[in-house]
Amino acid sequence: MNITLPARQGDVFSWGVQIFHEPLWIAFAVVTMVVSALAHGVLGFGFPLISTPVIALVADMQTAVLLTVLPNLAVNLVSIVRGGQWQESLGRYWPIAIWVLLGTLLGTRVLLSMDPAPLKILLALMIAIYLAQDRLKRLDWSFIARHPHASGLVLGLFAGVLSGSVNVSLPPLVIYFMALGLNPLAMTQILNLCFLAGKSAQAGAFALAGHFDGDALWISLPLTLLSVSTLVVGMRLRRNMNPDLYRKLVFWSLGIIATLLAGQGLAPLLGWPWAGNKGGALDPSQGLEQARALCCFA
Repeated sequence: MNITLPARQGDVFSWGVQIFHEPLWIAFAVVTMVVSALAHGVLGFGFPLISTPVIALVADMQTAVLLTVLPNLAVNLVSIVRGGQWQESLGRYWPIAIWVLLGTLLGTRVLLSMDPAPLKILLALMIAIYLAQDRLKRLDWSFIARHPHASGLVLGLFAGVLSGSVNVSLPPLVIYFMALGLNPLAMTQILNLCFLAGKSAQAGAFALAGHFDGDALWISLPLTLLSVSTLVVGMRLRRNMNPDLYRKLVFWSLGIIATLLAGQGLAPLLGWPWAGNKGGALDPSQGLEQARALCCFA
């Protein structure tokens, strides 16, 4: 598949990365990565589901994905290596990761060329679908079990497009593997392989498009080391922490984040006076003000 990535989009990336040189923004990113990695360690997944929308609350979607792609790669790789029992998950379902990879290339093209406002709305929608997964279980998904290969191709590509554009591919993948009856450990393993394949493709696409400059790497590498360290702590806490309680905290937090993202995405489309520039993205001063507000709220 030959995909020509668009060139750098003006200052959409430049100011978004530059504000992470501010002490408050650095602290905000550090807290975001710690919480996201801890949740991933305890639950077995969730790093991109938390980190991307939180960063997107105070920056444009492209910057949020750019700064979390390397931490995502590292977190997913460590999760796969430490999980074990690979034959039941990776040995049987590895082709899904290929479809996710191809879809991610398409999604990354969308990310680099689209107005961020609709992407924030799409991200909020994907979070809402994830939060409604218990209700989705009541639907009849038996056609997936009857046609696993065709369903895997369609849902894998769709998950990849979501991974590339809004960094959240979990909903369609969970639906697919849940319909096939995978046990929790096998599902966690193959999900992390799909995430790893998607993030590898996205990192390569960013590099080809010239977005991994010195600033982006300078910020991403320390965040990656921090995320992996916190992930290991979360894995150790998994045995003693009540996963149901932690899941409820994550559930309500994601609900609030999805609501805020939907508001940010709709604001410029509806012409609301508090809409930021660049389709829901804030300029540096606005970003700092919103970061201060969020830190105080936390």
